[in-house]
Amino acid sequence: MERSARSERRWIGLRKWLLAFAVIGLCVYALAFALAPRNHGIEPALFAETARGSSAASHSVQVADAAARKPNIIVILADDLGYGDLGIQGASAIATPSLDRLANDGMRFSDFYASAPICSPSRAGLLTGRYPLRSGIMTAMQAANDTPMRRIMYQLGVVMSHFAAVDMLGGKNAVQGLPQTEITIAESLRGAGYRTMAVGKWHLGDFTELPQYHPFEHGFDEFVGFNASNDDFPVAFWRGDREIVEDIGAEQEQYTRVFTEEAVQFIENSREAPFFLYLAHKDPHLPFFPSDAFAGNSEAGPYGDAVAEFDWSVGQVIETLERLHLEENTLVIVTSDNGPWFDGSAGGLRGRKGQSYEGGFRVPLIAWWPGQVEPGSLSDVPGMNIDFYPTFLKLAGVALPSDRIIDGVDLGPILKGSGADLDSRPLYFFHDYDVEAIRLREWKYFRSTSHGVWPVPLDKSDSLVGKLAGARDYTPKGSDEAIPTLGTWPLLYQIRRDRNESYNVLKKYPELARELGQRLETWRSEFYANPRGWLDH
Repeated sequence: MERSARSERRWIGLRKWLLAFAVIGLCVYALAFALAPRNHGIEPALFAETARGSSAASHSVQVADAAARKPNIIVILADDLGYGDLGIQGASAIATPSLDRLANDGMRFSDFYASAPICSPSRAGLLTGRYPLRSGIMTAMQAANDTPMRRIMYQLGVVMSHFAAVDMLGGKNAVQGLPQTEITIAESLRGAGYRTMAVGKWHLGDFTELPQYHPFEHGFDEFVGFNASNDDFPVAFWRGDREIVEDIGAEQEQYTRVFTEEAVQFIENSREAPFFLYLAHKDPHLPFFPSDAFAGNSEAGPYGDAVAEFDWSVGQVIETLERLHLEENTLVIVTSDNGPWFDGSAGGLRGRKGQSYEGGFRVPLIAWWPGQVEPGSLSDVPGMNIDFYPTFLKLAGVALPSDRIIDGVDLGPILKGSGADLDSRPLYFFHDYDVEAIRLREWKYFRSTSHGVWPVPLDKSDSLVGKLAGARDYTPKGSDEAIPTLGTWPLLYQIRRDRNESYNVLKKYPELARELGQRLETWRSEFYANPRGWLDH
């Protein structure tokens, strides 16, 4: 009898433990499900190289007009340069004589955007002509050899994003680097006889560990630069396919000059053939390490010193073109990968790096081409760096790939002084895996966003804090309409009148808001149904 009672008690105790473990397991599973990254159904398997039969390597470049004279093309990309950091755009603490001269002798775009408000996806969009998420890149690329602790901290960041502590709700990129199924400007132009070179920051795959993401694998004949940002330690310096410095650390003062000298040398060596130069500077991304010639000279502190040295570099490139009498056959584009972060001026625009507001996406854009672009001209037609790909291919007489969606459009008519019809082309704004906004002519419509300043989101409803904040909205008795505690959605801004997005005019223009909302939702549905943008033939 006593033995039976003991057995019964043990069985009851075991059942309690089993039940406790089951409850804990269910809670852990529910928590993991609830706190998983938000990827809107976009699975990493979509981006595997085997997910597409053809590859960029097998892409056949079609030259539409082989006899036409092909212009040289140079893209000079700043890192985190703000819209308001140029003298010609209102900066008073930083002198930018080279950039100001370029704008006075060429065309300035007042409403130009990066394809993402952060570095890696913006560069993917620039080089492929496609919204960056089509490449599986929506945030900064991580080092391939991240330590276990850094991996844990990254995952913790995703978890904390649900509590609006940081802004990493999308988690990691779907890929470790720019997929080889993507076709870059360099690949298309090289197939048409161009010499190609990338100089400076790459940040589209850590090729120190994963060589398939080296610029050589994406159409560039030559490369000198970093594998990642100048603060993604350890940061390696490479020449071609050789690692010269394993970690540049704080010894960075020389590299703006090194990159400039390499660019000048490439131009000198390529004068007899058409060339494409992608000069992606580290400046003015933090930490700021200007050379002795510029350190302490700016009234804007170390950031201003870095901008001044970037301006000097632009001047060196222009002087080289003029010395070699190449200026009339060379298009030079100067822009930034996104808006400013901690330092720098967004020029009165709302938001900064990482946000979908204008300050995160809108960047300076100067186009210089003596004899082709009207000096001192200004375009207010909205454009985006995804437009470089079709623009450059058109200038080179190269047909666009026919097996994929190219999201950009040819800006050639604008450079020639027309192109007003491009004003009716919509642009879309991504935040991680989410398509948040649309810009059409003078209007910008948000389906939702975080009103708080990145990287601290607050009231967007896909975070736990956002849901809780929304739950505090008050609904009077007998009413179907809640009175919001914090922000409301959607948002509608009249950008050309309200460039700093201060006034939501949705209630004043409800029909326009509905039209833009429907247009955005239709495009979002089409995008998520075919995120890679492959076309069947």
